[in-house]
Amino acid sequence: MDIFLKWLLFASVNAAAIVWPGPAFAMTVRSAVAHGRRSAILTAVGLGLGVGVHVLLVLGGIAVLVSRSALTFSILKYTGAAYLVYMGIQGLRIRQKNTATMGPLEKSESGPHDPPETKTLVWNGILTNLLNPKAAIFFTAVYSQFITPDMPPGLLALYGLTSVAGEIIWFSMVALFLTDHRVKAWFLSLSHWIERACGGLLILLGIRLALSRIN
Repeated sequence: MDIFLKWLLFASVNAAAIVWPGPAFAMTVRSAVAHGRRSAILTAVGLGLGVGVHVLLVLGGIAVLVSRSALTFSILKYTGAAYLVYMGIQGLRIRQKNTATMGPLEKSESGPHDPPETKTLVWNGILTNLLNPKAAIFFTAVYSQFITPDMPPGLLALYGLTSVAGEIIWFSMVALFLTDHRVKAWFLSLSHWIERACGGLLILLGIRLALSRIN
């Protein structure tokens, strides 16, 4: 049960980060509005693969640090918790006018154009996440809270797949919503409230992680 609860806590942090509007969200919106539903879903697949690369790099790096230095692991743990709280505060400070950054994407009324090739759409998604430095920082912060020296490979794989699958599923859902005209305007109008809710959740989880014993 302790393993399940720990994974559930991790999944909650991961989900809060995924639904936070950012570059990945903007890329999905762009694909959905400019090229249609299929293109946006392919972009979502690419976003998930980009997360997968981050996860592999972070898992490998943290595993080495954890196995060699308990002090280094503790520093990562508390730094990561502080980062989650900081990001949560940023989310709580968001204002509704920030949703205007999606304006050019919303205002596209010309309909879907000829979509790029499948590999181009997937690569767009991969590079969106892979070249985002905040993604690397976030995954390092989060995974350092849960990785232990004796964690079996199967459990490591579960954590990694949770991040990748969550990214693909969420942004595929966004693609489905945004290609429905009845839902698109409503969803985007609530994006600032979504960000605030995620900010509050990240603060609570950051404090919880800082006060808990992961080992």
